[in-house]
Amino acid sequence: MIRIGRIARPHGIRGAVAVTLDNPESESLYGVGWVHLRAGDEVRRYGVLRSGPGRKGQVLLQLEGVPTPEAAEALRGSEVLLEPAQLPPLGEGEYWERDLLRLEAVDLAGAALGRVVEVVDTADVPVLVVRGKGEEIYVPFVAPYVVEVDLAGGRVVVAPPEVAE
Repeated sequence: MIRIGRIARPHGIRGAVAVTLDNPESESLYGVGWVHLRAGDEVRRYGVLRSGPGRKGQVLLQLEGVPTPEAAEALRGSEVLLEPAQLPPLGEGEYWERDLLRLEAVDLAGAALGRVVEVVDTADVPVLVVRGKGEEIYVPFVAPYVVEVDLAGGRVVVAPPEVAE
């Protein structure tokens, strides 16, 4: 399952919750029929009765079986998860962050540089953090620095900025 956000607080007198989104621009919670909430090791599915905009970067959800502010308060801090099939398909050249993590990064000659350990979301473009041989390399996730992503092969071909032409 894919984490979309976290329940920030109860909202109103009917048990609605405000979800702070991991991606403030996401519309993935609008129109979904259910969500999964994870608190610790427990994951539970809830039907969604209504969804709508909240404060900036938040979505309000009315969940089945959560009729009061007290019941909503008990959900505070829970992670909100969706199943991959609930999300719109990715466009050409788009990837889930979780799919990029642990890919082997190689240079244009095929030499191993390390593994992708993190994807940092910057204001301009995401940056792959590649760790290997005791050093970290930062690769903007955009051409000409990322040449090829081969998910099936478990690798990404990169030309880090210090060696890119």
